[in-house]
Amino acid sequence: MRPAELRRGLASVLTTETLSGETIPNALTSMPFEQLAYVGLLVFSMVVLAALGSHALRTARGRPDHRRTLLLFGLFMFGSAFWSGTYSLQLAATDESTKLFWLSLSNVGAVIVPGAWLLFALSYVGKDRWLRPWTTLLLVIEPLVVVGVLALGQSDLFWYNTGVVEEPFPLLTRELGPLFQVHAMYSYLLILFGTAVLVQWARRKQGVYRGQAALLITGSAVPTVFNVAFLVGFGPANVNLTAPLFVFSGLAFWTAIARYRLLDVVPVARESVIENMRDGYLVIDDQGRIVDTNPAATRLLRDSSLVGDRIDSVLPAAAGLLAALRDGDTDDADDRTELVIGDDHDRRYVDMSVSPLGTETGSSLVVLRDITDRRSTERRFKTLIENSSDLVTVVNEDGVIEYQSPSTEQLLGYDPEAMTGANALTYVHPADREELAAVFEAGLNEDEYTARTEYRVRHTDGEWRTYEALSRNLLDDPAVEGVVINSRDITERKRRERELAETNERLDQFASVVSHDLRNPLNVAQGYVELLDELVDGEADQYVDEVAESHDRMERIIDDVLALARDGTEIAERHPVELTHVARDAWSNVDTAQASLVTRTDSTVPADRSLLVRVFENLFRNSIEHSDEGDLTVVVEDLPDEAGFAVADDGPGIDAAVRDELFEPGVTGSQSGTGLGLAIVERIVEAHDWEIRLADAANGSNARPESTDGGIDGDVVDVEPRPSGARFEILTGD
Repeated sequence: MRPAELRRGLASVLTTETLSGETIPNALTSMPFEQLAYVGLLVFSMVVLAALGSHALRTARGRPDHRRTLLLFGLFMFGSAFWSGTYSLQLAATDESTKLFWLSLSNVGAVIVPGAWLLFALSYVGKDRWLRPWTTLLLVIEPLVVVGVLALGQSDLFWYNTGVVEEPFPLLTRELGPLFQVHAMYSYLLILFGTAVLVQWARRKQGVYRGQAALLITGSAVPTVFNVAFLVGFGPANVNLTAPLFVFSGLAFWTAIARYRLLDVVPVARESVIENMRDGYLVIDDQGRIVDTNPAATRLLRDSSLVGDRIDSVLPAAAGLLAALRDGDTDDADDRTELVIGDDHDRRYVDMSVSPLGTETGSSLVVLRDITDRRSTERRFKTLIENSSDLVTVVNEDGVIEYQSPSTEQLLGYDPEAMTGANALTYVHPADREELAAVFEAGLNEDEYTARTEYRVRHTDGEWRTYEALSRNLLDDPAVEGVVINSRDITERKRRERELAETNERLDQFASVVSHDLRNPLNVAQGYVELLDELVDGEADQYVDEVAESHDRMERIIDDVLALARDGTEIAERHPVELTHVARDAWSNVDTAQASLVTRTDSTVPADRSLLVRVFENLFRNSIEHSDEGDLTVVVEDLPDEAGFAVADDGPGIDAAVRDELFEPGVTGSQSGTGLGLAIVERIVEAHDWEIRLADAANGSNARPESTDGGIDGDVVDVEPRPSGARFEILTGD
């Protein structure tokens, strides 16, 4: 179409008098019957095809798994609808320029339809490897060339010698140019290729998919046949029936949608399934040749050219199964086997099964499933069970042993196979059987019931061993169908528990002796010292004071020994306690002489308050006992970088000779110390799951100013200790 013709066509379209100067209603009423019938048929076809395209787009929104196929079907429908609509306007027009304009536009739809049909067919049958960006790019080139030629006014390449004949109604006449003929041949090839893809696919399908494919093929083939007829000169002169026959296509597609659920039941791409199958397969014909396979099979067999090979040369084990299958000598258990493929460095375990592919062809299917990981897991667990120090027993609902782990022979001396079939209670101590039977019966009525019990079982050497068992009801599990009992030998643990109980009993007895048999004479001695102190004077007073001080030290030793023997690690309930309050209470319980306390913390820790008071008392006594100065200052403060607190003093510090063994019972750096106070502190700290350490006091924030405000002896004052001294840090981990 020349630019001038295009302008005239556009001008006529943009006016209300588009058909020979008449308005559309007048033009329609003045049309001959034949013209009106053709135009009406094309308009009806356009409406039907556009409706089908819209339905496909709406369906695609709810079907993301088949969205591509549905969108391509919609494109095919809309391209056909556009072709029908524009061709109807060409037939309705009366002047040549308008007809040429609508004819050019109809070719836009005509170039879309073949490519859309091919892409839809490929997507429908699952030819995913053809649906790549480069495929779409190649299919777009030809339509762009056609549209570009028409848009640039080079319509002579498409048609020439155009004109209008008036009978039986105004029809456009033209000679077809070389580009049109190339375009037609190209379009036919695309349509034929898409149709061939559908035909080949439909031959292998049954039921609804075959019905869908038959209607799709018919709906596309009829317009194509009539288009060829028009080009070679058959049919009505100057009337192309291709577009009107899209009505037939629309009805065929509508039947596919309504009856065969075309847009609801879209076939899964076979090639996608085959390509991504984890199992390999081989199709064997009646001559024993491999005629089809998939990538999984080629990977397992390490051969990419299996097709054409004989199965007996590739998998001799399969050949035997296939021969038995053809002879009818197999059942469900005999049509599969397990084989090993590869060498020691790359060995694969494969489960192989065979089945017929129909009686008519004589073909068979060999399925190869890689079970290497499963076999490795089975071997691993078997090795673990065989070398385990635990017993694994599986019993049925009657308590009869169905499986006994190999470790039984090593642990109890029994042959596991000999135990199978016996009642498990026969090996249990008679005193434990009733309780075990009650627990077992209770668990039978509850799926996956779990219970923990202890029982004694006789070793083959006659010794009774104590076991702790964890049993679980897996009777309803098809892989087990039994009660699984895992038993662990705790004989040594029970022996240690008895020894510990006996030791604790002796400690209690010792504590009672210390508390009663030593404290009573000590109290008598202290009473006589007090009487003696009233009767003597002079130099004798000094000796009486030393005896009294020795009695006090003996009393502290008795208290510390009782603390270690009875309740040094017995934690009652923990409650949040404020460190400042606990430290002040402990300070008031200690003879602090002229020492002073500084508290620099507002922390709260969860602890047994009475035991934490004892920790502070012993740490305070340790500072006072090791101090040579009367004005000692003790600081309680938070740790700067860790959760916990510290007790530091400005005394002479800890003797280097005892630093490494400071928390051992009996170790002291002071002649007046008992050597038990810090041992008690450590046990209480560990009982709280804390940690105590001796740190360098200079690392703490315990610098002392040049002057203080004094304060009375034993007061809690706000002063800073000078560097040096001892520093104990307790890490609470909170």
